[in-house]
Amino acid sequence: MQVNDIEKVLPCIADPWKLRIIAHLDEKPDLPLIAKYLDGKYSENLGMVVIKIGIKEMNFFRNGQVTVRMVDSEQEASALVNRILAMAYHKAMIAGDI
Repeated sequence: MQVNDIEKVLPCIADPWKLRIIAHLDEKPDLPLIAKYLDGKYSENLGMVVIKIGIKEMNFFRNGQVTVRMVDSEQEASALVNRILAMAYHKAMIAGDI
């Protein structure tokens, strides 16, 4: 699973020198798994997981959309999301959950 395309690039609300990115994954994410292995906050009702890494925040949605806040570029956002997803799925594989 990885970023398939970038839908929008907007100025970040919290810091106008940073960006917020709306992207789409190439498949729908396993939200409970992501929340479990990345210490995220999962809302089944909203269909999303929130992950914070320092000042950066990512929201993963059940439809495969991802929002990333406080990044410098589209490339940084894509690389960050791809690394985070790889880490979650690797941890799950090691634990035998997938």
